[in-house]
Amino acid sequence: MRLVGWVLIELAAGVSLAAGVAGGVYYGSRGIASLASAAYAAEAPAPPRHATLPPLERALRPRASLTAPSSYFLGIKDEILVEPLLDHEVTKVKFNRGGSSISLRLDFEGGWRAAFKPDQTNEQTVPRKEIAAYRISRLLGLEAVSPAVGRRFLLKDLIDKVDEGSRDMIPRVLEQTIVDEEGMTAGELSWWIPIIVDAKLDNVTIDSPEGMTAWHKYLAAGAPEPYSARALLPQISNMVVFDYLINNSDRWSGSNAKGSPDGKTLFFMDNTLSFGPVPEGSPKTRGALDHVQKFSRALVRKVRALAEPELRAAMTDAGPYEHVLTDGELAAVLFRRESFLAYVDGLVDELGEAEVLCYP
Repeated sequence: MRLVGWVLIELAAGVSLAAGVAGGVYYGSRGIASLASAAYAAEAPAPPRHATLPPLERALRPRASLTAPSSYFLGIKDEILVEPLLDHEVTKVKFNRGGSSISLRLDFEGGWRAAFKPDQTNEQTVPRKEIAAYRISRLLGLEAVSPAVGRRFLLKDLIDKVDEGSRDMIPRVLEQTIVDEEGMTAGELSWWIPIIVDAKLDNVTIDSPEGMTAWHKYLAAGAPEPYSARALLPQISNMVVFDYLINNSDRWSGSNAKGSPDGKTLFFMDNTLSFGPVPEGSPKTRGALDHVQKFSRALVRKVRALAEPELRAAMTDAGPYEHVLTDGELAAVLFRRESFLAYVDGLVDELGEAEVLCYP
């Protein structure tokens, strides 16, 4: 049973989102798609990109809890990794080349390092969405997204610390970075993963046509899996589910599927193009999910338990960002949650639970 078919079944049945989303209106027979679409169409003008509190009030504002105490990345508690990113001084700035967005590598006192994406005029890069993706990953029990937090910097201070190899990019940074009346720029910091490589399966990158053909074949229900791929295939399945829920249409565009040098760990990176204005998900994310029939039992359980109040609470108070998702974006996530669960339940009915929920 394919994802599109199950979405159509859900629409015909008029499945509605949990009460409380989109103002608590019950949409009844209008269906979940109407709910998500209405949330986008009727949404009030977007709130400011970041909070505009006076400097003193901003400084005294209490910091929200960043993660659940059990959240880890590469075996280290998230709060240990992000605390220096929030408090330590920047010592050096380098421009990360190769992408369309403004992305900087910041070195901090004490040897800490992070990727920093400021608010910018490039509409495909929305830093708050990286924070939202990180927080959703932890709600789902996934530890493949590098910890991400919001912070504000005086742009002049960053420019003054740009290293010699990146000074040719300063005009672009000044032109495209959004600053407030105080010269401050808000943005998102992701803890720097020391070494990343293109993730490979059968000796080809997983986002190449050959690599995608390979995992499409292996992630079909009942398909045998080569021993060399057994560490990676459950992670690819999890990544496809995660990308569908957050509507990350950029994953399979090339060079966005990264992993550890030993080939055992996938990193779910570069999520700033997620949460786009298509409630049912982009064709890329829907198409990827259509090729997966094997899932993690624990992840499906987490998705099933994901409720609107919990999700909404996790999307607030991220440093300079009062909200990292709008009401419409929240409604769309919950719509895709329902569509995904309908797809999985259909597969279980057709193929059996042991074949579909075959990963821990």
